Amino acid sequence: MGCRIWDGLLLAGYISFHLFGGKCVAAFQGLVPVRQGRSAPKIDQRNTITKDDQLQMIEKEDQLKMFAKEPKEDQLKILDLEGQVQGWAHTYSGIQVQHHNLHAENISNYNITCVPKVWLLLSGLYRSLKYVRPSMLNMLQRSAGDCWFVTLLVSSYDGIDLAILQDDYQFFQGRFSFVSVIRSGIAKPKGYAYAVHWHGCWWIAQQIREALKGKAAMDPSSTIVLRHRPDECFRHCFDVEAAAAAFTRWRYLILGQPISADNGLTTNWATYSNLIAPGLAANRSSNLFLSAMSASWSKSEYCNGMLDPGECDHGIPYCLMNKNTAPCRPPVLLSWQQHCLCRLQGKGSSETSLCIDRKPPDLPLDACMDITKGTKCILPRSGWQKLPQQLLPPAWQLKGGLKDSGNVAYMRPTSKKGYQTCKAGRDL
Repeated sequence: MGCRIWDGLLLAGYISFHLFGGKCVAAFQGLVPVRQGRSAPKIDQRNTITKDDQLQMIEKEDQLKMFAKEPKEDQLKILDLEGQVQGWAHTYSGIQVQHHNLHAENISNYNITCVPKVWLLLSGLYRSLKYVRPSMLNMLQRSAGDCWFVTLLVSSYDGIDLAILQDDYQFFQGRFSFVSVIRSGIAKPKGYAYAVHWHGCWWIAQQIREALKGKAAMDPSSTIVLRHRPDECFRHCFDVEAAAAAFTRWRYLILGQPISADNGLTTNWATYSNLIAPGLAANRSSNLFLSAMSASWSKSEYCNGMLDPGECDHGIPYCLMNKNTAPCRPPVLLSWQQHCLCRLQGKGSSETSLCIDRKPPDLPLDACMDITKGTKCILPRSGWQKLPQQLLPPAWQLKGGLKDSGNVAYMRPTSKKGYQTCKAGRDL
């Protein structure tokens, strides 16, 4: 840690060191380090000790004893996070940790002034985060005040400058935790990296919650999780309280989109931590992993029309069909299009580069919206009539008609690509 522990100390056992700015600082000054094998400095006997001096010595000794107490349980957990970061990385082949700010001194300085209502989980290549982060901060502040936190699991092939991530920490006002990893070998293809990214950004948040306990404690049903790529700009803020109430009623739910679903997913902590995260760290041939990946891609509902769940990566489509236990895929409803990719393509790209909607990434946000209003069902292109009644949207919504979205290459089964959405919106 950049500090040297002396072999011996006068008043051993009564000195406390703390970390500040990467240096070791003695809790009390004037104590003399003594290396083993050397005699202690001589004390000047000519100085007389007054009664006031004795009182100060007693008071100082009491203070030293207070600092010598055993660390609290939550302090021990914070100190142990370095090993946990490395342990997490070792669960994936080809992943090496480069930087992180989950050190004890970092965590104790996080600017958490209230229990986060929204966790923004970012994962993937760094890309244009520097240019789109103003829209993220604006969205978080207008949606949740100061009650939010951002995590970033960023990967690369040759590393990223620590100063860039430290600047992000400052920009997000100390409510930002990051882990950067280097991908090599089997981990280079994006198909392998998806699970690493999607699990890692949640794992960071989980470590913070465990370490800080009361500061980050929360109701898992009503706490909102937004998972996104680092190169997305936000166009809207949203009503957090309305969303929290809806997720509490549903318990397990995803507001997503079948197209480009890796870019944005809105859910609650219960869904992500119980149904998605455990599977992403599981054996890649297991039903648990395949089901979690399908939910992460918002691929649950358009598979429900298949009589054989094996046609949909061997997962169980709906949680209702598996008594709300993993592996299962929570229902997915089409909701807000709250973001826009900003890839900064082309030579000489700069802050003036446009996002894919042909607009700058730093535009003022539109009015906050209630994302629980007007949600659309997502159904298979065919066979959806065979679904159990409890898995179908309300009859009145179906009577409003369905809009067909076909010829989507990556959707399964390949002979029936695409999906349908209800034309009539449904309030949650």
